Amino acid sequence: MARETTKSKIMKLELGTPRRGRPPLEKAGEVEDRILQAALQVFIARGYEGASIDEIAEVARAGKPSIYNRFISKETLFREVVSRWVQKSSEMTASTTSGSILERFQTAGILIVQRAIKDETIGLMRSVMSEATRHPELATTIHYAMRAHGTATVMKLVAELAEAEEIRSLPAFAPDNLAETTRRFIDLVLLPMMMSSLFHADLTPIKTQMEEHARDAASFFLSGCGYKPLGA
Repeated sequence: MARETTKSKIMKLELGTPRRGRPPLEKAGEVEDRILQAALQVFIARGYEGASIDEIAEVARAGKPSIYNRFISKETLFREVVSRWVQKSSEMTASTTSGSILERFQTAGILIVQRAIKDETIGLMRSVMSEATRHPELATTIHYAMRAHGTATVMKLVAELAEAEEIRSLPAFAPDNLAETTRRFIDLVLLPMMMSSLFHADLTPIKTQMEEHARDAASFFLSGCGYKPLGA
């Protein structure tokens, strides 16, 4: 038998000896998380079309059967990667309950852009957009899922703010109009920053501008809704 090389010994030390069969239940979630994180990296680097299950398996340190046992196709894996990313990037945990109405909407706007304008987020957005021609159904489905999830998340913040006495009588904040008002708020705060980000390789200048933009956009939005600060 050929003598084991130094390189193969190092690989065993780094990666561990491959195991056959299914992982224990307590490690199944860890394996899935590792696969999804690896897939996210590869989809961002290669795009959907250029990504391969072989490369994802290599980055995840998992066998292809482990991937296909959980995700029946590359498309299914891509959808799950995007779904998890949307859920994570839409989490709104910071408080918007202190300050004036304007300050609270400005805080909400800053939260929105901070969670969206990240290298990882923009990279995945580019990957989704690149499939609009080759896989229109996939790109369209993901787009509407992202839009719906983002609106539902931000709507909770806007509904909370709409309880304030200064704005709850305004038509834009009536319960029947709240979903559309939320979408308009997101578009005004986020779309200019998102469009700039998609066309710039270096996001540093955009990140330095986004908080000021969010504050200005929130102020413009409230004015458009008919809000006038008390005493103005």
